[in-house]
Amino acid sequence: MATQAEAMRCAAPGVAGVGGAADGLPMVRLESARFGTMEVPSTSIFELDDGLIGMPELRRFVLLDHRPGSRLKFMLSVDDPEVAFVVANPCDFVPAYEPQLERAARALGTPVAEVGLFCLVTVPSNPLDMTINLMAPVAVDLATLRARQLVHDEHGLDPAHRILPAAPPEG
Repeated sequence: MATQAEAMRCAAPGVAGVGGAADGLPMVRLESARFGTMEVPSTSIFELDDGLIGMPELRRFVLLDHRPGSRLKFMLSVDDPEVAFVVANPCDFVPAYEPQLERAARALGTPVAEVGLFCLVTVPSNPLDMTINLMAPVAVDLATLRARQLVHDEHGLDPAHRILPAAPPEG
């Protein structure tokens, strides 16, 4: 059985191969003003059954590294490569966060050990005010690459949880 840390890894299978043919795998070419032209292995594309909340037409995505060693990633839409979201493993930023992996596994019809989970991050003009949406994580079946955005209505799950502590007031 996978540990919670293993099950919480960001679902980014094969993304490291972005930029060229990966061992003969079929590649998908993406062109984006922000990210340029790239090829990603088709096996790194995951599909949200119902799209994202408010964007049901965007269903296929790939995760890209923000930069080596960063805990942030980009979730780039394959359907519209001009659309990308910053995402992160919530446990990397909110140690007290308790992912509902069993619920995610039921929603995906997969064992808990096959669930990867990440949350969307909002990066405003002042990055020190970044927030992470703990209320609506994206769960991915790492075996089939099917995904769903879940909505948790439990008390205490914040859709705009500050990643960094607020600066003390000056004075």
